[in-house]
Amino acid sequence: MRVLQSSWSIEVADEWTVTDHPECLTLELSDGGALQLSSARKDGGSVNDADLFEFAEASSERKEWGACIRTSCGEFDGIKFEYGHEGFVWRRWFLRRDRTILFATYNGSPSVAKSEGADVQRLLDSLRFEPSDDSD
Repeated sequence: MRVLQSSWSIEVADEWTVTDHPECLTLELSDGGALQLSSARKDGGSVNDADLFEFAEASSERKEWGACIRTSCGEFDGIKFEYGHEGFVWRRWFLRRDRTILFATYNGSPSVAKSEGADVQRLLDSLRFEPSDDSD
């Protein structure tokens, strides 16, 4: 099933639990891990690299994340961080397309993160940009 949000969508297989919170979309394949996605739109122009890094640097925990790598997920591109913290694996994506910035976070125990890694990547690879009628 394709889950549509304001400026993006993602294809979610039936085995995933989907919870649409006001602040984010939560996807769970098991009780041991979760993928959460949220987005924002930039006023006046497209999201650029500086915007992605500024968004990432705004986190008080940013120092723990280490170096980022470039990534592409579906119709979005950006940066990704992966690190361990307090017994959990964390993966954070800061993605962009046009005026949309998409923030995705996955966390789970190391064994669950390893077993769900390919499934999470398949989800992210299904991301589509959904342009709105009010684009500049």
